Amino acid sequence: MGRILITTDNHGNLIAVKQALERCNFNPNEDLLINLGDVIDRGTESAELVQFYIDLSEECLYKPLFIRGNHDDYCHKWLKSGEISMEWLINGGTETIDSYIRTGYLDSEEHLNFFNEMFDFYIDTKNRGYVHAGFTSPEGLENDNSEIYYWDRSLWELALLSDENKKLPEEMRIFEAHKEIYIGHTPTLNWDETEPMNKYNIWNLDTGAGFGGKLTIIDATTKKFWQSDPVSSLY
Repeated sequence: MGRILITTDNHGNLIAVKQALERCNFNPNEDLLINLGDVIDRGTESAELVQFYIDLSEECLYKPLFIRGNHDDYCHKWLKSGEISMEWLINGGTETIDSYIRTGYLDSEEHLNFFNEMFDFYIDTKNRGYVHAGFTSPEGLENDNSEIYYWDRSLWELALLSDENKKLPEEMRIFEAHKEIYIGHTPTLNWDETEPMNKYNIWNLDTGAGFGGKLTIIDATTKKFWQSDPVSSLY
């Protein structure tokens, strides 16, 4: 295997995804792509992006790994049972529904399977953890329920505290359960940052593509990263 390349919070921005993959010279015969979730919503090309990833998976020697985000969970429930919540609609679900109606992928078994096969989290052979939002168990990623994985923000908040105060009690340093942890879910734009943020051993890769910012891909080994142009300039 070549590089492990990680992205997150694509939010239906197909142009930005293609741009970032091109800039990192993604090699489908060598590289493993890990997507930390929120593939869809807010952007205008959610169904098209899902189809792009389905097609890409067929080309790759190492099948990309897709972690479930909270927005993916909303869409999965809708495709599976027709369930629609007002919370989803006002947080980008309307754009996703429109894209599925426009493209004709609404009844696609491939698309339903794409969401069916998402992981709650992934831990690699070097004990690096990959999750959409976070976890709350001191033992690490394997010990929480699924909704925590794609909604939790307490893990990132603890890392921010630890970065400022190295005297956090041991029982609060739950991020130490893994060598490194890669997350999305909480845009770095909240701290006026347009690049990935590293606090303690956690890397927050959500650089705000869902809010007009850039989309990021990072190399897990070297920490070199590549970004799209701001989404606000692409659409």
